[in-house]
Amino acid sequence: MEDVQIQLLQNIHQEMTNGSFSDIQVICNDDTTTGSRLVLAALSPYFRAMFASGMTESQTGVLKLPSVSLSEYQDILKMYFFKINLINEENCMNIFDAAEMMQLDPIKNLCIIYLNQSLDLTPENCFNWWRNLKLYNFLDLSKQALSCLTDNLAHFVKTENVIHLSKGELFEIIFEDDLTCKEDDILKVAMKWIDHNNPEQEDVQSIFENVRLDIVDRQFLVNEVAFSKIVLENSAVREMIQHVLCLALSQLTYTTRFLANQPGVFVLHHTDKLLLSCFTSEEKWEDIPPAPVDPGPYYSAACLDNKIYITGGDEQRKYTLVYDTIRKMWSIGPYLNDEHWGHCSATAGSKVYVMSGWDTSTIEEKSENEEQWQVVGDLELNRAETFPVTVGEKILVMGGQIKYDFSGQIDVNVSDFIQCFNTRTRAVTKLETKLPCTSITLRGSVHLPDVYLLDYVGNVMHIHVTDRNGKIQVENKLTAKWKCFCMDFGIVHRHGNLLYFTKDGIRKFNLAEGKEGESTFPKPPRSGEVYDVLTI
Repeated sequence: MEDVQIQLLQNIHQEMTNGSFSDIQVICNDDTTTGSRLVLAALSPYFRAMFASGMTESQTGVLKLPSVSLSEYQDILKMYFFKINLINEENCMNIFDAAEMMQLDPIKNLCIIYLNQSLDLTPENCFNWWRNLKLYNFLDLSKQALSCLTDNLAHFVKTENVIHLSKGELFEIIFEDDLTCKEDDILKVAMKWIDHNNPEQEDVQSIFENVRLDIVDRQFLVNEVAFSKIVLENSAVREMIQHVLCLALSQLTYTTRFLANQPGVFVLHHTDKLLLSCFTSEEKWEDIPPAPVDPGPYYSAACLDNKIYITGGDEQRKYTLVYDTIRKMWSIGPYLNDEHWGHCSATAGSKVYVMSGWDTSTIEEKSENEEQWQVVGDLELNRAETFPVTVGEKILVMGGQIKYDFSGQIDVNVSDFIQCFNTRTRAVTKLETKLPCTSITLRGSVHLPDVYLLDYVGNVMHIHVTDRNGKIQVENKLTAKWKCFCMDFGIVHRHGNLLYFTKDGIRKFNLAEGKEGESTFPKPPRSGEVYDVLTI
């Protein structure tokens, strides 16, 4: 019976092709043919409604399809009558448009299947596909096309398509964080586009601000960029180039954002204004420029959107310093409301939190766009040398020391309990589960649900932290003993080891073997006390 149905459909198509029994003229955007109202009405509710109403087509016998070519119209009929798939790279989006207009969902689905399964993105076609896929809201596919474009930016910059980018498209390219192409090619694209499109000076400045000039080849900057008309006519851009060229830094070993953005460890060294060092993923040390202010020892730091927020300190207890890890520049932020030192800092959502310390129990909050810090909570205890763990919208404050003031008599106790601050409700609660050890100074490394902790006397702790149905659960997994070290340190979990950072260098603890491993890491270039470490 199926063979009979197939033959019937093929006969109908043949009669339509021959013009037999036609009662309507079909005018496409490039040619004309004939058709049958009965067949078209059976094909699509779009045509059925058209011919069953008093619309012009039903009265004149003329069907106009101004957005459809004759070949596309004929291909759609063939796919229906012969059950074949004629979708290809050249006709896919046009047939998708026609099928959407004609309410032909099976044809639309064939187009979607082609895009998901058969689309071959190449350096030659990825630009046009990126535009088309964004236009049709195929977001995942458009990201793939953009990735193909940026992966082949050296090819793209040689084409005329560069100058035809919209401003929004150019910014979309240069805003990407994990590009694998050379930063030189990103700058070449930007300069070629600027040279042809003559944008406003503010746009030129914004473009250069979002190019990683620090990883552009220095010789290219000198020979091709520094004395170009674009740079010479914009003082802000000229200062950016001069700043990069004057940095007393060795040439970086990476030239792409993907490599440059691999997690590095920022060590909170303190020697006057020298507050940070960077231990890269390639196990090399990089100096960080000195900060504009010396906050004194026992400051704290947290990272938000590639910026490190350093707060408080023994000498500048209300200060905020901000280091941009991309631009490699410092700035001074707003004052804290209370004096914080020996405190901890954390990020949750899109905000930075400063929590307690030796002389205050308050919690302060700030987003990148807010101009002031706000007091948003209170631990009701002066807690110092603690370690924070962010779990969703909650921040856990673990261990450390508690300062009590009994009628002017100061008493300090070590702790093993955990307080939980809910950043949404601003409530502070105390968890039932305690840490396996009390700690004078507690530092850690977080890879949820795994949290690795090390205290001053060498207790190595591994705990699981989860948020189940809004309730934080802490499970003790392992406690081992290492040797007693100094008060000031930071740790990072890497490849099954805890790396222990101090002013004297890096030591390694093998978690699986429960003992210290051989360390071959280079010595840090600075010898200041280490108050913690951050991973970006």
